[in-house]
Amino acid sequence: MWRQKGQDMIEYALMLALVVGIGGFIYTQGYGDNISAVFNNAGSLLEQVNKSQEEAKEEAEKAAAREADRKYADHLGDLLKDAVTNGTIKLSNGSSVYLLVQNEPNSKYYNLHMNGAKTGGQVWIKNANGNLVDYGNAGFNTMLDTVGGNYQDAAVKQDGVYWYGVQIKKDGDGYTLSYMDSNKNSYNEDHSGFDINQANAPYKTETWTPAP
Repeated sequence: MWRQKGQDMIEYALMLALVVGIGGFIYTQGYGDNISAVFNNAGSLLEQVNKSQEEAKEEAEKAAAREADRKYADHLGDLLKDAVTNGTIKLSNGSSVYLLVQNEPNSKYYNLHMNGAKTGGQVWIKNANGNLVDYGNAGFNTMLDTVGGNYQDAAVKQDGVYWYGVQIKKDGDGYTLSYMDSNKNSYNEDHSGFDINQANAPYKTETWTPAP
């Protein structure tokens, strides 16, 4: 047993001497600076790799948030098309209505992150009694109620986006759907309203004609 330990110590001593010898040779031959540069470059490369990984992770998170918001906007677009088809919403030519999700709770709509708007000509909304009433009397809250969406999950996932949603506009016998968002803080009245004209250019549009 002592003989085995002695042999191990001799082997370790020989390995240490070899490493020291190689190190001394490298130093005396003037390769020290080159090796230092190699290690420095390797460290810099590792920093770049870590930075690239962080940037890729951030981009992936942004893309996932954008995808989640736009998927919910597609859901709102389907709700609007259904509402026009079944007569819950009626638009005069050139008029538009909007269903919108905002990143602040709306004090005028159950503190949910939902809002709505109307522009252009006359718009009628079917109320709880089944009667079509002018949007000016019904308001966006009646519209949201009668459209019938489940808005509990409505949220803005993207950083820097204040609201997003969908517009449907009547153009003759057909309709145009525009999907839009805004990175401008245009809230007023305790987050219960905003300037629809501060929307970015639509990121998607489509034409649609209700089935007879």
